[in-house]
Amino acid sequence: KINIVSDNNVAKHHLEYIIKGLDQSDIDHNLLLIEPGEKSKNWENLIEVSEWFLKNNIERGDLIIAFGGGVIGDIAGFAASILLRGIDFIQVPTTLLAQVDSSVGGKTGINSSKSKNLIGSFHQPIAVIADLDILKTLPKREFLAGLVEVTKYGLIYDVDFFNTIENNLKYILNHDHLKLNQIVSKSCEIKSLIIKNDAKENGKRALLNLGHTFGHAIESFGKYDGTIIHGEAVSIGICLAFKLSSKMGYCPQNETDRVISFFKKLTLPTSLREVQGLSITTTGMLNKFKYDKKNKNNQLTFILNEKIGKSFIKNNMDEDILTKFLNDEI
Repeated sequence: KINIVSDNNVAKHHLEYIIKGLDQSDIDHNLLLIEPGEKSKNWENLIEVSEWFLKNNIERGDLIIAFGGGVIGDIAGFAASILLRGIDFIQVPTTLLAQVDSSVGGKTGINSSKSKNLIGSFHQPIAVIADLDILKTLPKREFLAGLVEVTKYGLIYDVDFFNTIENNLKYILNHDHLKLNQIVSKSCEIKSLIIKNDAKENGKRALLNLGHTFGHAIESFGKYDGTIIHGEAVSIGICLAFKLSSKMGYCPQNETDRVISFFKKLTLPTSLREVQGLSITTTGMLNKFKYDKKNKNNQLTFILNEKIGKSFIKNNMDEDILTKFLNDEI
């Protein structure tokens, strides 16, 4: 039996095709729709989803399909990891961000009152099916948010990939199928190379969090109500990480300027001053940093850059440096 978890937005555009395919193959299936958006990643919805599976007599031999963006993948994947102590699931990501990031690597989870994704588990999907044609119905704002995560891979690991994105931006924004195929495939390839020896983020997998310490903090100020979405917060976060890297003498200023210029071309926010409607303070940001999953021994950990294509893990970050930096930025 197959159990599909999706949301109303995805259902409106795409659900009939997956249902039709299952019906034609005479496969028994159930469907649960939850509200779209980051606010759905909470305890209440996790319980509701889990109880729905149990009500439908889910068995260990059944399969769960997470059919949607990162929120659906996270909550359905988390439920799959804890129900009956683990059930197989497949990710069918419907956003660019989910196709290149959240659906790959096995992280699942929900948000807490303290910060994002603090409650969850590692549970690898048995397959990830990324259909590029689905992206045609994606709002531009969501597509650009996903492109931030694509760009991240070039910034942390592969300057040639960053150059490719920069040089082909016009085609990517026009949904050129060949270019989209290249960037989605390359993003997943880079992510798999980084995590294959560090599946549970005890070492170099943390590099994938470039911009995310800042980004998650910024996003939580918005209370996940859509004022700022994940990719936009990470865009600011990456720019802040490069600025901090330059101020600390790790990264040439011209590299930082190039990164900021790139995100500005995409009309994405690049600084804290551009965020409207959020009461962001230095003290508030520092408090959010303390709940970051990368921290060790109560010491702050950040991902910084030596140059485009070469990130590194900076442990035991000096809070005085961070305080002065944030005071200048806010």
